[in-house]
Amino acid sequence: MLRHRLIVALLCVLCSSTIGLAQGLCPTSTTSDKLICLLPGTFDAGLTLQSNGHQGHFGADSFLSNGLTPLNSALATQSVLLPLASPSSGLTFAWDSAAKVFLPTTDSLGPVLAERAETIGKHRFFLGFSYRYFKFDSIDGLSLKNDMPSVFTHIDDSIDVPGRTCSINPPDTTSNEGPCGFVRDVIKTNSRFDLKIHEFTTFAAYGITDRIDVSVAIPIKEVRMGVSSNATIVNNSLSFDHLFPTPNCASPCLTSSFAAAQTASGIGDITLRAKGTAWKGEKSAVALGVDVRVPTGDQLNFLGAGAAGVRPFFVFSHRSRVSPHLLVGYEVNGSSVVAGNVLTGDKQRLPSALTYAGGADIWLTKWLTAAFDLTGQEVFQAQRLTIATFHELGACNSPECLPADPNDPNSGFKTPNQDPNLTKMTGSYNLTNASVGAKIRPVAGLVITINAEIKINDGGLRSRFTPLIGAAYTF
Repeated sequence: MLRHRLIVALLCVLCSSTIGLAQGLCPTSTTSDKLICLLPGTFDAGLTLQSNGHQGHFGADSFLSNGLTPLNSALATQSVLLPLASPSSGLTFAWDSAAKVFLPTTDSLGPVLAERAETIGKHRFFLGFSYRYFKFDSIDGLSLKNDMPSVFTHIDDSIDVPGRTCSINPPDTTSNEGPCGFVRDVIKTNSRFDLKIHEFTTFAAYGITDRIDVSVAIPIKEVRMGVSSNATIVNNSLSFDHLFPTPNCASPCLTSSFAAAQTASGIGDITLRAKGTAWKGEKSAVALGVDVRVPTGDQLNFLGAGAAGVRPFFVFSHRSRVSPHLLVGYEVNGSSVVAGNVLTGDKQRLPSALTYAGGADIWLTKWLTAAFDLTGQEVFQAQRLTIATFHELGACNSPECLPADPNDPNSGFKTPNQDPNLTKMTGSYNLTNASVGAKIRPVAGLVITINAEIKINDGGLRSRFTPLIGAAYTF
């Protein structure tokens, strides 16, 4: 073969029951239009080697299996766990039996990303729209814009040495020496990632009774994903068995750069909600509700989770000039490919999350309300990323890669290099934002919303600043 793709070697070691699904998700012979395949396809093409008497195989412990899975999972998970703007109306009504009319139940126009216990009012209808822009800049405290390092190691191979397995994890000391020295080579990459989401959400709510309303949130998303990477072959074997193609690189070609970007758009996961006021005092109220997320979005394009989710929640709110409110919920999700392994197609359960939002909306005038909240999630046992230290095998002192011999100055190996390496881990994390906004009522029934979320900590996939604008009408 004149060209050797790194991912082929990884796919070859998968069991036969998963190869068909893996090829269906991200076939190596064609260009996929799915975002879930962007990173595997980009690294597959960008790390293609030229032939030099040896078939170059890297990837068994590489970024593709170690770092790509949690990166894809984090994008998919966070894109569906992002808190929606409140689908409750800025105006709520109750029937005044004496006046025989519906009257507003509160002067405040309510929270933005939180919730209040009052329902919209019997037979009232609410229609709303919001737009939010997410520009993700970090994941688990690691900047997506700074170089994210990965190390590609050589897989076990016997092509050059028939009858003998050459390995970086040998059963004996001769499996990466002599003619097996080529397995000491590694490929190091430094990559940057660009992740953006435009989210357009339509809300509708209807009051069944004075204490119960139902609502639906229908998001339309545009997701953009890009990657650029610089790769370097570390020629520890001194054999130059592994080289990049030379059209744009002087021989021996040990460096390469590659990049790709892709956009997908469409409907996201629809969320259905039922909320009922369980207790109502003169000024305070408690409500119970449940959100059901329906997997209507294309999971392979990160438009949806690929699995249903259920979130029961509790709401407390108090009506006054400064109206405090609190929401606590617990979300349970099903299994999805985006939370599993995109190379094999294996599904895993999306992480559960404790969600919360609390703060106050402040009545300033009859047409203006300010809203302040802390919103967040405690996400349990999710795939995460960290930077670990990778220890290379020492470079050979000669192309023959001979073991150390006190009588031969050209034998033995140099001190091994230590490289930073993007690695996956499993653990819980907290994601908390500060939300600051305002609601304006220019005319009766119409409410305009302006809001901004500012990240407070670095857990998960984060956007430093997330603006929101919206409009809603109640009739």
